[in-house]
Amino acid sequence: MRLRPTVLIFTAAASLFLAAAALQAEESTAPPKPGREFCKENPGKCEEARERRRAFCAENPEKCEEQREQMKAKRAEMQEKCKADPEKCEEMKQKMRERRDEMKAKCKADPAKCEEMKQEMRQKYRDKHQHGPGQAKPAE
Repeated sequence: MRLRPTVLIFTAAASLFLAAAALQAEESTAPPKPGREFCKENPGKCEEARERRRAFCAENPEKCEEQREQMKAKRAEMQEKCKADPEKCEEMKQKMRERRDEMKAKCKADPAKCEEMKQEMRQKYRDKHQHGPGQAKPAE
């Protein structure tokens, strides 16, 4: 019976991860830099994402630089963790791959439900994180 909560936790975490990634692609936020694999599979979409990123950075250079610095800091932090404990790092990477593959399989099996979950997560993200200039951040 201990397996059920574990599966639920992994499913929830994977859903949040996928939803957050999908939300970053929204026009109102900075488009994420596409990965090599995505670019190989979708060269047109990849170029489109690059153009959106360039446009975003041209309009919001401070925010773009801030995001770049945050990513550099996160990358450095993860590299240090991986240097300190390579086995744990590899285990974590493997779990993330498994969760991603599991979610891809679920989405392939039921695309309508998957899209519905993505939309719900996008809305939750917008409600929690996005506010216009001059507006106060919503109370939590």
